[in-house]
Amino acid sequence: MNRNLRHFAILIIVLIVSIIGGIVIYFQEARLPQSGTLTHPQTSQPAEVIIDKDGYFHLYAHNSNDLYKTLGYMHAARYLVKMDLFLRAANGTLSEVFGAEYVDIDVLSRTIGFSSLASDFINRIDPLVFQILSAYCNGINTYIDRHTYHLPRDFKIRRYSPSHWKPEDCLAIQRLLAWSLSDQLIKKIVFYKLLEIYGPEKILEGFPAVDNLPPGSFPVHNTQLFTDLNHLVDSHLQLLDLLKITVDNLENSWVLSAGRTIDNISALGGELPGFLNDYHDIVELTAPGISVSGLTIPGIPFVLFGCNSTVAWNLIPEGNLRSIRPVDNLEFILNPASENSNQYRFKNQWSDFIIRQERIAIRNKTDTTITVRETMLGPVVCPMTENRHNQYAISVQWKGFQFSDDLKSYLQLYSANNWETFKEAVRLHVIPAAEVDYLDINGNIGTAQYVSDLEIDKSTERLPTLSRLFEPDYIAPIHYLFRNLNPQTGYIRHHRMFSKFVQDSMICNDIFDSDSRLSFQDILDHNTDRQAELLLPLVFEIISINDLSNPIHRRAFEILSQWNCRTRDLSPALSIFNTLLNKLCEQIFKDEMDLTDPQLYSQFKRLRDESFLNILQLLRQGESSWFDDIRTSGIVERRKTVVLSAFTETVDFLAEQYSPNISQWAPENILPQDQIDRTSFLLALTPYPLIYESSVRLHRSRRLGRERIIAHRKSRLQSYNRYALIQEAARIITVLPE
Repeated sequence: MNRNLRHFAILIIVLIVSIIGGIVIYFQEARLPQSGTLTHPQTSQPAEVIIDKDGYFHLYAHNSNDLYKTLGYMHAARYLVKMDLFLRAANGTLSEVFGAEYVDIDVLSRTIGFSSLASDFINRIDPLVFQILSAYCNGINTYIDRHTYHLPRDFKIRRYSPSHWKPEDCLAIQRLLAWSLSDQLIKKIVFYKLLEIYGPEKILEGFPAVDNLPPGSFPVHNTQLFTDLNHLVDSHLQLLDLLKITVDNLENSWVLSAGRTIDNISALGGELPGFLNDYHDIVELTAPGISVSGLTIPGIPFVLFGCNSTVAWNLIPEGNLRSIRPVDNLEFILNPASENSNQYRFKNQWSDFIIRQERIAIRNKTDTTITVRETMLGPVVCPMTENRHNQYAISVQWKGFQFSDDLKSYLQLYSANNWETFKEAVRLHVIPAAEVDYLDINGNIGTAQYVSDLEIDKSTERLPTLSRLFEPDYIAPIHYLFRNLNPQTGYIRHHRMFSKFVQDSMICNDIFDSDSRLSFQDILDHNTDRQAELLLPLVFEIISINDLSNPIHRRAFEILSQWNCRTRDLSPALSIFNTLLNKLCEQIFKDEMDLTDPQLYSQFKRLRDESFLNILQLLRQGESSWFDDIRTSGIVERRKTVVLSAFTETVDFLAEQYSPNISQWAPENILPQDQIDRTSFLLALTPYPLIYESSVRLHRSRRLGRERIIAHRKSRLQSYNRYALIQEAARIITVLPE
């Protein structure tokens, strides 16, 4: 009996070990070799990949095709899960893998048509760009096919395989990012709803930073469009949250002349958008006719921030165009529709909708088919809605629906060698509208600024909301605007703020405005909260510590008044200020917005520029009817009452929600991790360029608490000196044709 038990126990142990071993083998992931060789069946000649001590790729090839095939392979080896997520978001195939909760995002992506736009544009792009995209996708697909059974475990856990890539997929992702990095859709809908309820006079009083409202007389739709527009916003916000894109962190970038730095070297750089903290790669690409290095987004095989041997550039997305004029490349168009919804009226003529059927596969559920209608101006984004006696189709017109060979602009930057050739390259970049900072080996600095406006017939009926067309000085669409070569200040700095609101005395201790020379570390570390710099002096002017009797209120006020407005140190003051800003917004706007629409206030809070700038202006003006809470009839609230109430509510909220100990209010204990991860880059253009990287991150410690990591790196880009990389213990992988 004992013998049988022993045999049975051994059998069970063998079975358990086999199961564990099988699970380990099944979930084993492919890894790049530490060194040596790997074969790539699609390359024609040997290529070389050097992985330096920081993990950056340095790629050397005998021709551009092999170079980009190798880049695609390397990107897939590191980022395939995130690349597949972005591709599915662009193509509208998320619910096929993740289930029914993602159907709304798929419907939005299919309706806007990122993938269909890419399919239409792919045959019109520059042949060399097409060749690069084809080679890059070839490299991605080679990695997928080679490692079918050893792909990242995320695919096995969810039991699906990554999509194979086509050149148009890169274009679809580029259009997806252009759409996502703009706040126009939310802004237009928020102000439309406010105008419907309150009219332009009340809105101008409550939003003094706005100067592009429609004229006083416009069609009123009696809130019947709100439900459909809210559904559109919800889908859009789901998309942003999935990709971890928030427009409000597109904040700081800079370019400095040599006279501004201690090292006497010109440099440019900026803070990365949040979603790029863990989704970017620093690469060097070297092949005949190509020598470029810098930051890439996996899925788009071009350097967005980097340099060639003569010129360096830094692409700043459209969220930072505030210093010129706000981007306005989207409008909602209202077209009367026929009773059977097959036709729409435009310019007093009836036309047939362009109709396409889109089949959406849903995991573990029956597939669904949607009907997408398009007018000649754009896709219909809301169902036909009864409005009085008319039925309207609401379509969206967006600059991204027009063809532009944006990726060619990156390719031309690779060979740009002076200000003029640089401007010619930037001129091609239409979506998203952008500023591109410039630095050359001779120390010249500048910014080529591109503004891309829609051209809309004046007779077109638009949703009454904010629009460039209503600006007092608006004459005609402006397609580009270049300026700022070698400014006298010796530096250019970009912020989210409209310039007309920051040219006063309310800016505190900005190191860029000082006469002293700056070290590169000064620049990387000086991430000040511009909103705090502007608002806090005004708060301290309105209320003082003598207005507070509660000890914890007084202590919090002292901490806030002593804060240097820097975000790097993650002081409790940062948490106090961010909460105060939210409470001020609630005090001023929430009651009116709740009356307008239950979802309006949460949508408005996403527009951090709009909420902050208008709060700032209202407090500066002194008094406003918007300070009065319409829910408390007979009580008149004043500016001081609003600020004092917001501050005490801030402290009480933090004490109750987190801890009565103010030291526990540090952001790492309060904010989600993705709000604290920050990465800044600075590139010094020398014969062997340097990249400085500074990041603040949080991670879970063994005690299940949060620990702060501040990392500083300095890396030399050495495309012309591969042997120096080898001497610094870099790994070498030779890629051989099969």
